[in-house]
Amino acid sequence: MNFANKNKIMKILFIAIALICSSSFCVFSQNDIASKKRVYFSTGFVTPQFYDGSELMQSYKLRQNGESYYQNPMGNRSAVGSYSRNTGFTLGIGFYVPLPKVKNLSVGLIVNSGQTGSTPSESGFAEGYFFNFLNFGIGSQYYLFNQTNLYLKGEIGMGSVWTKNRFLNEEGKQDFLHHFGIGLETGGGIGYTLTPFKNKKVGINLEINCQYYSTRVEVSGIGNDQWKFGALNLSTGIQF
Repeated sequence: MNFANKNKIMKILFIAIALICSSSFCVFSQNDIASKKRVYFSTGFVTPQFYDGSELMQSYKLRQNGESYYQNPMGNRSAVGSYSRNTGFTLGIGFYVPLPKVKNLSVGLIVNSGQTGSTPSESGFAEGYFFNFLNFGIGSQYYLFNQTNLYLKGEIGMGSVWTKNRFLNEEGKQDFLHHFGIGLETGGGIGYTLTPFKNKKVGINLEINCQYYSTRVEVSGIGNDQWKFGALNLSTGIQF
């Protein structure tokens, strides 16, 4: 899946969430799950999308061209082969408390993390790129209907990113370059809660989420570099 297609998927998801949300305010009945306090744990598949940032996009272009991150004094780079798409896994934890004055809406605190990596086709594990991110903030969950456990999610808070470029230096030894940044994260998603257990307070969540990060990263030779990137993830989890 290329960069343009990923952007289209995220735009379609945002539009779908907005349309469902705008049509759901006519629902006045109370969903049983939404009326209770609950905790959740989740895990799933995640892939980031890179939007802006001098160092972020330079590294992305090098991987797209199959070139090493290391540049010798003559300005040349070794060919390391095409990189696979950055993919990995996500972990999430949080809790929600229902708002008495707004039926089916709950708010709480959430923490999510994504760990992704990729390696080139020719140099194998000698070189690689690892892109990880984490967010902590306020989350919301809104069940749209009384009898159907379809819900929308939203979140906003602090976001952070840390990366590692692994490459071979002029001596042929492995070397590393790390970056770290902090900024703002926002996100939204749509999901469904399955209740196959006798205790209906326990549910299994199936979700698709998209996130947007804007972080400030200090980069040698550049200074403050504003990195903007997104993440699309498919996850499953348990709430009780």
